[in-house]
Amino acid sequence: MKRTLLTFILTSFFLALSAQDIDRDRRIMERVMADTDKYSCASASHDTLEVAVKNAVAMLASQIVTDVKVQAKSEIHSVTGNGDIEERLFYDQVAETFTNVRLKDYHTLVVAKPDRKNTKYTAFVYIEKESIAQIYAEIEEEEREARQAREIKTSKDVNFYYNEGCKAVKDVRIGDALKYWYWAYALSIGTNVSIGTEPATRFLEAKIDQLLSNIQVTAISCEKVKINDLQEKYNVILNIQYKDDASMLHKVTNLDFEYNDGYTQQKGARVRDGVGTLELQYELDEVRFYCVYNYDENETPADVYAIVRKKEAKKFSSATKMIKISNEAKKVKEVVVNSSEVELPVTNSTQEKETTTVAIPSQSKQDLLLGKMESIENAIRTKNYTSVKSLFTDEGYDSFLKLVRRGNATIVGKPQYKFMDYGRLTLCRCITMQFRFRNNKQFIENVTFRFNADNLIESLAFTLSDVAESDILQKGEWNRDSRLTLMTFLEDYQTAYALGRDKYLESIFSDNALIIVGNKLESRVLADGVRLVEHVRYDTLSKKQYINRLRAHFATKEYINLNFTETDFQRASNNKEMYGIRVRQEYFSSNYGDVGYLFLLVDLRNELPIIHVRAWQNDKLPLESLIQLNDFY
Repeated sequence: MKRTLLTFILTSFFLALSAQDIDRDRRIMERVMADTDKYSCASASHDTLEVAVKNAVAMLASQIVTDVKVQAKSEIHSVTGNGDIEERLFYDQVAETFTNVRLKDYHTLVVAKPDRKNTKYTAFVYIEKESIAQIYAEIEEEEREARQAREIKTSKDVNFYYNEGCKAVKDVRIGDALKYWYWAYALSIGTNVSIGTEPATRFLEAKIDQLLSNIQVTAISCEKVKINDLQEKYNVILNIQYKDDASMLHKVTNLDFEYNDGYTQQKGARVRDGVGTLELQYELDEVRFYCVYNYDENETPADVYAIVRKKEAKKFSSATKMIKISNEAKKVKEVVVNSSEVELPVTNSTQEKETTTVAIPSQSKQDLLLGKMESIENAIRTKNYTSVKSLFTDEGYDSFLKLVRRGNATIVGKPQYKFMDYGRLTLCRCITMQFRFRNNKQFIENVTFRFNADNLIESLAFTLSDVAESDILQKGEWNRDSRLTLMTFLEDYQTAYALGRDKYLESIFSDNALIIVGNKLESRVLADGVRLVEHVRYDTLSKKQYINRLRAHFATKEYINLNFTETDFQRASNNKEMYGIRVRQEYFSSNYGDVGYLFLLVDLRNELPIIHVRAWQNDKLPLESLIQLNDFY
């Protein structure tokens, strides 16, 4: 309405202009153009006066921006150590500032209007250079304030990611530590940010280099595999460890890597509990192994990626390692790659060794189950799955087929089976498997088989990582059954997504559960030029809505893989069996992936665990701030 009224007033006013008025405006224009030291000016013509004025102002703004760039270039470079980025931000600010709104002190003249000789309006606009100087001073002040705000945010982000990396090192999540520290390092480049009293950039360079240097990779077996009558390949199993400051060795987890298979560069499966694998095109004595620390857009927060991709960061030579494949490794055909102890030890650089005693089946029962597991192992290797159908319940066999067929599963090394009694079940831990999908997406998982009272396998589950498992089992003040129930519950939960077990998931949510889901919306440019920046959208769903959404995902995705790390637990202070669980969840599927924090409020008072609250978020909050367990009583 206001714009229409303005147009009407302008049009009515200028239609009433006489030839005398236009002559006067032309004389003023000539004086302005003759005094370039005092004025800046521009003109434009159009069928309508409103557009002619608007175009003239735009040209004036463009001219002023060009002048400001020339004047400001040396000053901007002297302000920052990374001039190109800051300079571009500054010019964007300048261009945004010189608009019709901010150029309020400009003057408008009409130097031509439609008549017998002319078909268009010509508008002439000018502004005193003193006014430009004043606007420029305001912009400088705004930019100084904005720069200070950016420096404060950068300092917070750098220190946050550094601290997250330190926690990851403590948990031997070396891949996560590299990711966090690299983000902190890249953000710090060209800034005066410090970590403690140390300049952040130099400090983080040293920390990343030391971390990479302390990763030790050893080839422990190399097996020749026949592909067909014409071709063979070589499967190599790696032992990947990290040496801490006390020279203790720990199994690395969550490390991504690349390697040369003899022809091209390949992505390896993410390292799980110290186990990595290579698939070589021909027999090699040495393989170039590269630790990934600079992640792509899909695994980097949007605001971090926007900055990191523009920075000139150091390339760390310590990320590249030459792995010798010794003659001894080539001779080994069967190798133990999973050394899980029956007492499930917890060891890292800051914790004493702790154990959780578990019940062990009789030797005769172990021998019986071992024979069955060896038959299953052979069936997987030969892909003759029907040969072991009689060893499963119907539901167990269905889960087994989904697991091995959907992921084209192969066994890594020679398993060392350990058996433990848990209630009415006997758990067999475990077979290490590698799963391969299209687009060269690979996972390594340890799989637990669960035998019922009839010694038939009724279910399978991906085991938790060593770190996540120890987080539960070291809670010595909780009763043993609760700890094992929580452990198996989380294993079932993450495995249900891989197997598409919608009925199981439906059974473990209470009817009135609070369910909050998050979806990462990608940044993209729409057809009309509107740019959507990546952000996370949160939705609250009913149980029915959530399960229906899961069923749709299971039907359309080739695979879904969940991995839980960095687990935190809190029990209700009144000792009732109600637990708050917060896990760092890595979610990967055939067409979507994210990493965030999943909170579950789990009730263990009944025969089956029940989830009352399920909430996902992309940021980490202290567990106690998410929910007060005693509020439920």
